[in-house]
Amino acid sequence: MDTSLIEVYGKMLSDRSCSVDDILCEPELRQEFLSEARRAAGSDLKEGTLLKRLTNLRKRKKLPRKEVS
Repeated sequence: MDTSLIEVYGKMLSDRSCSVDDILCEPELRQEFLSEARRAAGSDLKEGTLLKRLTNLRKRKKLPRKEVS
């Protein structure tokens, strides 16, 4: 599941330039993330499970970071 969430987050970071905080706080981004994450990792996963996993990945520094130019 982690690999799928990392890929989904990476795509959103690239396409929308959004952070984990943006996903957690903005309903539109959260719904987009949840939809894509469920498509990639399993449709039966609960919102809380996916968001906690995303937060855990951030804390463990497993997520891609926005490149500063």
